[in-house]
Amino acid sequence: MKKRRTFKDIRAEYEDLTSKTELKFKELTPFQQQVIKDRIRNQAKIDNLYNLRVTVISILTILSIIVFLYVRFMI
Repeated sequence: MKKRRTFKDIRAEYEDLTSKTELKFKELTPFQQQVIKDRIRNQAKIDNLYNLRVTVISILTILSIIVFLYVRFMI
């Protein structure tokens, strides 16, 4: 019969198989950092304008549907 394995037994089996991962980041010059920051800011502005356009178009579409239904069924 097999003995039921405990958590300690299972952990001991996998203990050597795992390791801590160290992240290595590329060193950037201040100029390169500024270029990346500018790209991120420009993309954020573009995304915000897009979201604003989508919101305005959605509101106008919903309002036009409501006005159409009001005119169609209340007159």
